[in-house]
Amino acid sequence: MTRPGNLVESWPKDDKLSDFIFLDVETTGGKHQRDGITEIGLLHVCQGELVQTWHSLIQPLKSIPPWITQLTGISNQMVQNAPTFKEVAEELAGLVDGKILVAHNARFDYGFLKSEFKRVGIEWNALTLCTVKLSRALFKEHKRHGLDQIVERFDLQCDHRHRALDDAKVLWDFFQLLPQYHSQQTIWQAVKSQLKQPSFPPNLAPKVLDGCDDVAGVYRFYGSAGQVLYVGKSVNLRSRILSHFNGDYRHSKDLQISTEIHDLDWTVCSGDLGAQLLEAQEIKRLSPKFNVKLRKLTKLWSLVSNLDKQGYETLQVVSLNGLYADDLSGLYGLYRSKKQAINAIEKLANEQSLCHRLTGLENKKSGACFAHQLKKCKGACVGKESAQIYNLRQSMGLQPLQQKAWPWNEAVIVKESNASDSESDEQILHVIYQWCWLGSVSNEQELHELLETQQQDYVIDLDQYRILCKFLLTPPKGLTITPVSVGLDLVEENIL
Repeated sequence: MTRPGNLVESWPKDDKLSDFIFLDVETTGGKHQRDGITEIGLLHVCQGELVQTWHSLIQPLKSIPPWITQLTGISNQMVQNAPTFKEVAEELAGLVDGKILVAHNARFDYGFLKSEFKRVGIEWNALTLCTVKLSRALFKEHKRHGLDQIVERFDLQCDHRHRALDDAKVLWDFFQLLPQYHSQQTIWQAVKSQLKQPSFPPNLAPKVLDGCDDVAGVYRFYGSAGQVLYVGKSVNLRSRILSHFNGDYRHSKDLQISTEIHDLDWTVCSGDLGAQLLEAQEIKRLSPKFNVKLRKLTKLWSLVSNLDKQGYETLQVVSLNGLYADDLSGLYGLYRSKKQAINAIEKLANEQSLCHRLTGLENKKSGACFAHQLKKCKGACVGKESAQIYNLRQSMGLQPLQQKAWPWNEAVIVKESNASDSESDEQILHVIYQWCWLGSVSNEQELHELLETQQQDYVIDLDQYRILCKFLLTPPKGLTITPVSVGLDLVEENIL
């Protein structure tokens, strides 16, 4: 069902929503820190009226890969005599300054423009409206919202896909047809929802986030006396920090932080693994007021299984004052409290119909457990079920809780390939052994020094262990794991 309407006539009488730049950039690759822009196309729309178009090929000062040329049609020969970004920067800054940037996957286009402006000494920030997100919000019945799908779905005209000006025109055409499908109120509510600006806390300097980009990293909030209030991490650092100050304060913790915060800083990391490891370490080191999880624990709890005199497997909750890799093979689950461990046994007993006496949930030394009377135990406690069958069922239930043995015979070097997303080109290598993060290094000398000062006892930190299991046992794309004996040679040869 379509609705009649005219987007131009209904354009809000709001100065903050008056000027939009519909923009597309073509580039030599996907990383704004290392790749360059090859073409920019934009349309300036003021109060719903198209007032200006601007387009230029850009000399990226680096070679355009063949696959990019095949995709966009832009070749090295085409941009040979084109202006560099520096030559158009002043004019372009005048066009986009103070306007809302509309792009498909806006983070990509905004990231490239911001990086290019920064390289020529221009600090530029803008509100962004992502048409991918807008399409998802307004057309939830569709699964895919790429520009090709939008062109096909709404039968839009695009003579040259992956050329900047043509793609920018598609976005404006898409925007104009929205009243055919939604009310004006629905459309502008979706737009304003994306453009909602964080309300900076009163004691925080407005420019405190200058230089902070959407990269992987760890951030710290400080109170008036310099005390650490909160430590967090994200792969989109700037956006995550701003999300704490959205103004609606759905979480009471964010409201408290906003009241008490006076300063903040951040550390750029090599990627998600580096950020998670550093966050866990910093929370234990600093004990921030508003962090509850990941704090240092003096004791852990786990489950162990033993045979009784009748050959039945029993379960027992044990406390661990120190956890080492060699201890993991006989442990099931790792818990922050005894209560969590008991809750895990209760869940297991209910799922597998286990005996409450054999699992330690009842203190009786003999006879039928109460669960058997309720027909929730199959009778192992009174010999109705054989030990073999009972033990097999318990073993199957415990299997997901079994802790992971260290898979290598030595330490490993872990590299995150998205390290180039950080502002520095310096590579970061994590050194890990027996589920312990020994540290991170950036060169051969640091690696040798770290290995020479290895400790003899490797006490496992629960949070590090869980993070490392997640990343090392099923490595995500871009994570390289190399045994140290091999990695030393690769680092020396500048390969790793």
